[in-house]
Amino acid sequence: MPVVEPMQIGKTGISEAERAHRREKGLCFYCAGADHFRLQCPQRPRVSRGESGKSGQRPANTQVIGSLYASFVDSEKKKSRILVPISLTWEGVHLKTEAFLDSGASGNFMDKYFAAKNLLPLVLKEKPLMVEAIDGKPLSCPHITHDTVDVCMKTGVLHHETIRFQIIESPSCPVVLGFPWLTEHNPVIDWVQRDIKCWGPSCQSNCLVRVNVIGSLNIATAPPLSTEVPDCYLALKEVFSKARTEVLPPHRPYDCAIDLLPGTMPPRGHVYPLSQKENDIMEEYIRENLERGFIRRSSSPAGAGFFFVSKKEGDLRPCIDYRGLNRITIRNAYPIPLITELFDRLKGARIYTKLDLRGAYNLVRVKKGHEWKTAFNTRSGHYEYLVMPFGLCNAPAI
Repeated sequence: MPVVEPMQIGKTGISEAERAHRREKGLCFYCAGADHFRLQCPQRPRVSRGESGKSGQRPANTQVIGSLYASFVDSEKKKSRILVPISLTWEGVHLKTEAFLDSGASGNFMDKYFAAKNLLPLVLKEKPLMVEAIDGKPLSCPHITHDTVDVCMKTGVLHHETIRFQIIESPSCPVVLGFPWLTEHNPVIDWVQRDIKCWGPSCQSNCLVRVNVIGSLNIATAPPLSTEVPDCYLALKEVFSKARTEVLPPHRPYDCAIDLLPGTMPPRGHVYPLSQKENDIMEEYIRENLERGFIRRSSSPAGAGFFFVSKKEGDLRPCIDYRGLNRITIRNAYPIPLITELFDRLKGARIYTKLDLRGAYNLVRVKKGHEWKTAFNTRSGHYEYLVMPFGLCNAPAI
């Protein structure tokens, strides 16, 4: 009398819920053990070679490679899969796709239609292999007869390896990375983000591309600046210092003065409504400029409005509404060069130099005693500038 295996569908009491639980945990479908597949289960009855027509009998020229859960899954099961982006390279061809991480699969597989569509060369196996689905049923194409050639597979940014896939019919997943691949690389998986966070110890020396990362620099061993900068520019090294643009500059003869018409007083503007995004950017702007010393809290009777305008790149530029202040400011009077004359001076030139000042307005102080006139209002407080702000009528001419 034939032996009835506990995991055969329709012949046992194993429920769909239990089957799903064992599939999820990678347990044996025969005894629920965790260290083997059903085909290698020590508790599974063995069928003698003399018996024919038994469920465990296989042709002599085939092998069973284990369980595979990759070929046919419904849309709900697709949502619970771990798919990682990979790129494959062979013979100058580069291809990006996704791989299904399947702990129930006993090898690495590729869909035959995917391989044919991308003209991936195949190699005939010496012996065909037999493959079953995870529930023990044969697939529509139960024999594996071809492998791919060796391909370079890149997973993530730095993980590279040479791998060969076995060709199956799996329309739902072009590539399946099975249990042997998972045990070899031992990746740490974020099940919430459905992504690989880090790799196992063996990958550190075999698969991960080495990147020279400078964690810190020893100032004592760093090469002197004179070896990196041409001699003709050494006298200008302080001029190009980024750190100097982050500190309050000293007062100079050309400080920005705001001279008012006699008998006038800067008006006090209103507080402009800001969106939550604009308010967050404003708070960050005020915090940074207070730390640098470019602004300070004010008790000035003046107070212009604070708002934002959009840049071409989509960023927001903070602006102060100094229109009321500009109307009562005495404008500077000086001759302006003609643009045509300036172009005439460029005639015959072949080399042009453009100088872009870093934080140019922050390099000029507001004239001492004139700071209160630059005061502006925000929802978080009342402030005034110590450096030249945008929006003053005489500022661009400084």
